[in-house]
Amino acid sequence: MADAREVKARLRAQIAAIESGRRPLVEEHGEGRPTLDGPLSPSDPVAAAAARLDELAKRKGAASARGSESREPFGVAGESPVGDAPADLDGTAAGEGEAAESERAFRKIERLALMREQASASLRARLAHDGFSEQASSAAVDRAVACGLVDDARYAEVLVRSRVSQGRGAQGISAELEGLGIDIAVVPGWPDEFPVDRDSEVERALALLDRKPPRAKNKRDAAYRRLAQKGFGASVSSTAARLWTEAHPD
Repeated sequence: MADAREVKARLRAQIAAIESGRRPLVEEHGEGRPTLDGPLSPSDPVAAAAARLDELAKRKGAASARGSESREPFGVAGESPVGDAPADLDGTAAGEGEAAESERAFRKIERLALMREQASASLRARLAHDGFSEQASSAAVDRAVACGLVDDARYAEVLVRSRVSQGRGAQGISAELEGLGIDIAVVPGWPDEFPVDRDSEVERALALLDRKPPRAKNKRDAAYRRLAQKGFGASVSSTAARLWTEAHPD
Protein backbone atom coordinates (compact mmCIF):
# COMPACT_ATOMS: atom_id res chain seq x y z
CA MET A 1 0.00 0.00 0.00
CA ALA A 2 1.43 3.38 -1.00
CA ASP A 3 1.90 5.80 1.88
CA ALA A 4 1.09 9.51 1.73
CA ARG A 5 4.67 10.64 1.05
CA GLU A 6 5.10 8.16 -1.79
CA VAL A 7 1.84 9.21 -3.41
CA LYS A 8 2.76 12.89 -3.11
CA ALA A 9 6.17 12.21 -4.68
CA ARG A 10 4.53 10.35 -7.56
CA LEU A 11 2.00 13.15 -7.96
CA ARG A 12 4.70 15.80 -8.25
CA ALA A 13 6.67 13.66 -10.69
CA GLN A 14 3.61 13.25 -12.90
CA ILE A 15 2.84 16.97 -12.79
CA ALA A 16 6.46 17.82 -13.66
CA ALA A 17 6.36 15.39 -16.59
CA ILE A 18 3.09 16.82 -17.90
CA GLU A 19 4.20 20.44 -17.57
CA SER A 20 7.55 19.75 -19.25
CA GLY A 21 5.89 17.95 -22.14
CA ARG A 22 7.32 14.54 -21.26
CA ARG A 23 5.16 11.41 -21.26
CA PRO A 24 4.23 10.43 -17.68
CA LEU A 25 5.40 6.96 -16.76
CA VAL A 26 2.67 4.51 -15.75
CA GLU A 27 3.14 0.92 -14.70
CA GLU A 28 0.49 -1.22 -16.31
CA HIS A 29 -0.78 -4.69 -15.66
CA GLY A 30 -3.14 -7.02 -17.46
CA GLU A 31 -5.41 -5.13 -19.84
CA GLY A 32 -3.59 -1.83 -19.49
CA ARG A 33 -4.94 -1.06 -16.04
CA PRO A 34 -2.67 0.87 -13.66
CA THR A 35 -1.38 -1.14 -10.74
CA LEU A 36 -1.50 -0.17 -7.08
CA ASP A 37 0.61 -1.37 -4.20
CA GLY A 38 -2.43 -2.87 -2.51
CA PRO A 39 -6.20 -3.20 -2.71
CA LEU A 40 -8.13 0.00 -3.27
CA SER A 41 -10.52 0.84 -0.47
CA PRO A 42 -13.02 3.75 -0.68
CA SER A 43 -12.11 4.57 2.92
CA ASP A 44 -8.41 4.90 2.06
CA PRO A 45 -7.87 8.38 0.57
CA VAL A 46 -4.19 7.72 -0.13
CA ALA A 47 -4.96 4.62 -2.21
CA ALA A 48 -7.76 6.48 -3.96
CA ALA A 49 -5.37 9.32 -4.77
CA ALA A 50 -2.87 6.83 -6.16
CA ALA A 51 -5.55 5.41 -8.44
CA ARG A 52 -6.55 8.88 -9.65
CA LEU A 53 -2.89 9.70 -10.21
CA ASP A 54 -2.36 6.71 -12.48
CA GLU A 55 -5.57 7.52 -14.35
CA LEU A 56 -4.35 11.10 -14.76
CA ALA A 57 -1.11 9.85 -16.30
CA LYS A 58 -2.96 7.61 -18.74
CA ARG A 59 -5.28 10.41 -19.85
CA LYS A 60 -2.53 12.99 -20.19
CA GLY A 61 0.21 10.79 -21.62
CA ALA A 62 -0.66 11.08 -25.30
CA ALA A 63 -1.31 14.82 -25.15
CA SER A 64 1.97 15.39 -23.32
CA ALA A 65 3.90 13.37 -25.88
CA ARG A 66 2.43 15.41 -28.74
CA GLY A 67 3.53 18.63 -27.08
CA SER A 68 7.03 17.46 -26.18
CA GLU A 69 8.70 19.98 -28.48
CA SER A 70 6.91 22.99 -27.04
CA ARG A 71 7.33 24.57 -23.65
CA GLU A 72 4.29 24.48 -21.40
CA PRO A 73 2.98 27.66 -19.72
CA PHE A 74 4.42 26.68 -16.35
CA GLY A 75 7.88 25.80 -17.60
CA VAL A 76 10.08 22.73 -17.58
CA ALA A 77 10.42 20.77 -14.36
CA GLY A 78 13.06 22.32 -12.17
CA GLU A 79 12.78 25.79 -13.69
CA SER A 80 11.35 28.75 -11.84
CA PRO A 81 7.82 29.73 -12.91
CA VAL A 82 9.18 33.28 -13.13
CA GLY A 83 11.53 32.27 -15.93
CA ASP A 84 13.63 35.11 -17.31
CA ALA A 85 11.67 37.96 -15.74
CA PRO A 86 13.68 41.19 -15.53
CA ALA A 87 15.29 42.03 -12.21
CA ASP A 88 14.46 45.16 -10.25
CA LEU A 89 16.98 47.46 -8.57
CA ASP A 90 17.40 45.02 -5.67
CA GLY A 91 18.24 42.18 -8.05
CA THR A 92 14.92 40.41 -7.35
CA ALA A 93 13.04 39.01 -10.32
CA ALA A 94 9.94 41.05 -11.05
CA GLY A 95 6.82 39.21 -9.98
CA GLU A 96 8.69 36.76 -7.76
CA GLY A 97 6.33 37.43 -4.86
CA GLU A 98 3.28 36.62 -6.96
CA ALA A 99 4.92 33.47 -8.31
CA ALA A 100 5.81 32.26 -4.82
CA GLU A 101 2.25 32.84 -3.60
CA SER A 102 0.85 31.03 -6.62
CA GLU A 103 3.18 28.10 -5.93
CA ARG A 104 1.99 27.92 -2.30
CA ALA A 105 -1.62 27.99 -3.50
CA PHE A 106 -0.88 25.19 -5.95
CA ARG A 107 0.66 23.05 -3.21
CA LYS A 108 -2.49 23.54 -1.15
CA ILE A 109 -4.57 22.34 -4.09
CA GLU A 110 -2.24 19.37 -4.35
CA ARG A 111 -2.86 18.42 -0.72
CA LEU A 112 -6.63 18.78 -1.10
CA ALA A 113 -6.65 16.76 -4.32
CA LEU A 114 -4.82 13.93 -2.58
CA MET A 115 -7.80 13.55 -0.26
CA ARG A 116 -10.63 13.64 -2.81
CA GLU A 117 -11.76 15.08 -6.13
CA GLN A 118 -12.08 18.86 -6.16
CA ALA A 119 -14.16 21.34 -8.18
CA SER A 120 -12.37 24.39 -9.55
CA ALA A 121 -14.99 26.84 -8.23
CA SER A 122 -14.85 25.48 -4.68
CA LEU A 123 -11.04 25.58 -4.79
CA ARG A 124 -11.06 29.25 -5.77
CA ALA A 125 -13.39 29.98 -2.86
CA ARG A 126 -11.25 27.91 -0.47
CA LEU A 127 -8.04 29.66 -1.49
CA ALA A 128 -9.65 33.09 -1.14
CA HIS A 129 -10.91 32.12 2.32
CA ASP A 130 -7.38 31.05 3.25
CA GLY A 131 -6.01 34.47 2.34
CA PHE A 132 -4.55 33.93 -1.12
CA SER A 133 -4.89 36.76 -3.60
CA GLU A 134 -7.29 36.45 -6.52
CA GLN A 135 -4.37 36.42 -8.96
CA ALA A 136 -2.50 33.66 -7.11
CA SER A 137 -5.66 31.59 -6.66
CA SER A 138 -6.60 31.89 -10.31
CA ALA A 139 -3.11 30.98 -11.50
CA ALA A 140 -2.91 27.98 -9.18
CA VAL A 141 -6.33 26.63 -10.14
CA ASP A 142 -5.65 27.17 -13.85
CA ARG A 143 -2.38 25.29 -13.46
CA ALA A 144 -4.10 22.42 -11.63
CA VAL A 145 -6.70 22.19 -14.40
CA ALA A 146 -4.05 22.34 -17.14
CA CYS A 147 -2.11 19.38 -15.74
CA GLY A 148 -5.24 17.35 -14.95
CA LEU A 149 -4.96 17.48 -11.18
CA VAL A 150 -8.37 19.17 -11.12
CA ASP A 151 -11.08 18.21 -13.58
CA ASP A 152 -14.63 19.51 -13.17
CA ALA A 153 -16.07 16.79 -15.40
CA ARG A 154 -14.36 14.11 -13.32
CA TYR A 155 -15.57 15.77 -10.11
CA ALA A 156 -19.11 15.93 -11.49
CA GLU A 157 -19.15 12.23 -12.33
CA VAL A 158 -17.99 11.29 -8.83
CA LEU A 159 -20.52 13.60 -7.20
CA VAL A 160 -23.44 12.39 -9.33
CA ARG A 161 -22.74 8.72 -8.62
CA SER A 162 -22.38 9.48 -4.92
CA ARG A 163 -25.59 11.49 -4.70
CA VAL A 164 -27.61 8.93 -6.65
CA SER A 165 -26.37 6.17 -4.33
CA GLN A 166 -27.44 8.34 -1.38
CA GLY A 167 -30.97 8.52 -2.77
CA ARG A 168 -30.85 12.16 -3.86
CA GLY A 169 -33.10 13.43 -6.65
CA ALA A 170 -31.84 14.38 -10.10
CA GLN A 171 -33.10 17.95 -9.84
CA GLY A 172 -31.17 18.57 -6.64
CA ILE A 173 -28.02 16.94 -8.00
CA SER A 174 -28.15 19.13 -11.08
CA ALA A 175 -28.69 22.24 -8.94
CA GLU A 176 -25.71 21.35 -6.76
CA LEU A 177 -23.45 21.15 -9.80
CA GLU A 178 -24.88 24.34 -11.28
CA GLY A 179 -23.92 26.08 -8.05
CA LEU A 180 -20.32 25.16 -8.86
CA GLY A 181 -20.64 26.33 -12.45
CA ILE A 182 -20.70 22.77 -13.83
CA ASP A 183 -23.21 21.54 -16.40
CA ILE A 184 -24.41 18.06 -15.46
CA ALA A 185 -24.34 17.19 -19.16
CA VAL A 186 -20.55 16.70 -18.88
CA VAL A 187 -21.15 13.51 -16.86
CA PRO A 188 -20.69 10.48 -19.16
CA GLY A 189 -23.95 8.61 -19.66
CA TRP A 190 -26.16 11.23 -18.02
CA PRO A 191 -29.08 10.74 -17.73
CA ASP A 192 -29.60 7.53 -19.74
CA GLU A 193 -27.25 5.34 -17.69
CA PHE A 194 -28.54 6.52 -14.31
CA PRO A 195 -31.76 5.60 -12.46
CA VAL A 196 -33.22 9.08 -12.86
CA ASP A 197 -36.17 8.48 -15.18
CA ARG A 198 -39.50 9.30 -13.54
CA ASP A 199 -40.38 5.74 -12.49
CA SER A 200 -36.93 5.14 -11.03
CA GLU A 201 -37.03 8.47 -9.21
CA VAL A 202 -40.39 7.58 -7.65
CA GLU A 203 -38.99 4.23 -6.52
CA ARG A 204 -35.94 5.87 -4.97
CA ALA A 205 -38.14 8.48 -3.30
CA LEU A 206 -40.32 5.76 -1.78
CA ALA A 207 -37.23 3.91 -0.58
CA LEU A 208 -36.00 7.09 1.09
CA LEU A 209 -39.33 7.53 2.89
CA ASP A 210 -39.21 3.91 4.03
CA ARG A 211 -35.74 4.44 5.47
CA LYS A 212 -36.64 7.73 7.14
CA PRO A 213 -40.43 7.94 7.53
CA PRO A 214 -41.86 11.37 8.38
CA ARG A 215 -43.24 11.72 11.91
CA ALA A 216 -45.44 14.78 11.44
CA LYS A 217 -49.20 14.64 11.92
CA ASN A 218 -49.79 15.40 8.25
CA LYS A 219 -47.64 12.63 6.80
CA ARG A 220 -48.28 13.46 3.17
CA ASP A 221 -47.16 17.07 3.47
CA ALA A 222 -44.17 16.04 5.56
CA ALA A 223 -43.20 13.37 3.03
CA TYR A 224 -43.46 15.87 0.18
CA ARG A 225 -41.26 18.40 1.99
CA ARG A 226 -38.64 15.78 2.81
CA LEU A 227 -38.43 14.63 -0.79
CA ALA A 228 -38.21 18.19 -2.10
CA GLN A 229 -35.36 18.84 0.33
CA LYS A 230 -33.58 15.77 -1.04
CA GLY A 231 -33.66 17.15 -4.56
CA PHE A 232 -36.67 15.41 -6.06
CA GLY A 233 -38.84 17.43 -8.43
CA ALA A 234 -42.38 18.52 -7.59
CA SER A 235 -44.08 15.83 -9.67
CA VAL A 236 -41.97 12.98 -8.28
CA SER A 237 -42.29 14.30 -4.71
CA SER A 238 -46.06 14.61 -5.00
CA THR A 239 -46.54 11.14 -6.49
CA ALA A 240 -44.21 9.42 -4.04
CA ALA A 241 -45.72 11.23 -1.05
CA ARG A 242 -49.22 10.14 -2.10
CA LEU A 243 -48.21 6.52 -2.72
CA TRP A 244 -46.28 6.27 0.52
CA THR A 245 -49.11 7.80 2.57
CA GLU A 246 -51.64 5.42 1.02
CA ALA A 247 -49.39 2.48 1.91
CA HIS A 248 -48.95 3.76 5.49
CA PRO A 249 -52.39 5.01 6.59
CA ASP A 250 -51.66 4.70 10.31
